[in-house]
Amino acid sequence: MSDLILGSFGERLLEFLQSFSNDILDFFFGVVTTFGNTLPILIIIVLLYYTYNKEYILKLLYLLILSAHLNSILKIFFHNPRPYVYDEKFKVTTQILRETTWGADGYSFPSGHSQTQGTLWGFVFQKYRNFSILIFGLVLLISVPLSRSYLGVHWPSDILVGVIVGILVAFLYVQVDIRYGNYYTEKSDKTKLVFGFLGSLLLLILGFGVVFFTTFLFGSSLAPDLWNHSDLGVYPGIFAGVSIGKVFEDNYICFKIYGRQPLRILIRIIIGFASVVLLSLFTDKVSGLFENFQSTIPWLSSIVDYCSYFILAFTLILIIPLLFTKIESIIFRSK
Repeated sequence: MSDLILGSFGERLLEFLQSFSNDILDFFFGVVTTFGNTLPILIIIVLLYYTYNKEYILKLLYLLILSAHLNSILKIFFHNPRPYVYDEKFKVTTQILRETTWGADGYSFPSGHSQTQGTLWGFVFQKYRNFSILIFGLVLLISVPLSRSYLGVHWPSDILVGVIVGILVAFLYVQVDIRYGNYYTEKSDKTKLVFGFLGSLLLLILGFGVVFFTTFLFGSSLAPDLWNHSDLGVYPGIFAGVSIGKVFEDNYICFKIYGRQPLRILIRIIIGFASVVLLSLFTDKVSGLFENFQSTIPWLSSIVDYCSYFILAFTLILIIPLLFTKIESIIFRSK
């Protein structure tokens, strides 16, 4: 399969877009596409959670988790190859400035970067009516998806459907939150803990179910590739870590946001940034330890991802706030 929806027209459109390729545009779109990468988004979300608005950012984080997991499931079900896999005539920009590598593996439809942008700005635009935010968001909502096709890792319909799905998910999420958001916050801690654990298992089982259903529907020979190209354990693990960690944080830390204290904000930014980067390296290292088992136990990587990303999210939500509140108490008590 080529472009899943636009077919040959999508191929011609992608060829036309890549006909403008040059070193300047390669660098520009290479930089732009990083705004849709997982690590930069995670860093920004965590820093905003520590310094801006806990409850608002937490809702956005849950939304992004659910949208990303949905994207993983859709990619598995459609299992459409990326342009450079389908035909070598489609150029892939893999290196910029000789050091920075851009690219993607796994399946193509729909685009995860595009869906994330649609989800993110679909949520923000419903909450804020600020002109500057609107312009900035629209620029990223257009340029990040466009960069994915220019760089040769997505078909035009991948980015179009990705944006649409992301916006729809954000709209539905906000409507559900308006109607039922207070229902969850009023529940007991025990109920929230059970919800976090069982909810994450439900997401994990749903992903596994889609793999089994897809292999049954389209042929068992697909199974190894589907497992190898999936992130089915990542987002359920984050969901569990955030949900469970937040219950303990509310009860034992309950850190506050200090909007007019630059030193506190700086401390949290430094600690938060370093924590996300180090924990991300940890999850990559853990995943790499189990690569040798992927051929014999294909689902094992998803379980490992679930556990390692649970640790990442739980640490960021509970342990790191405890760390910087301890540091702040020492610094500001001495003044």
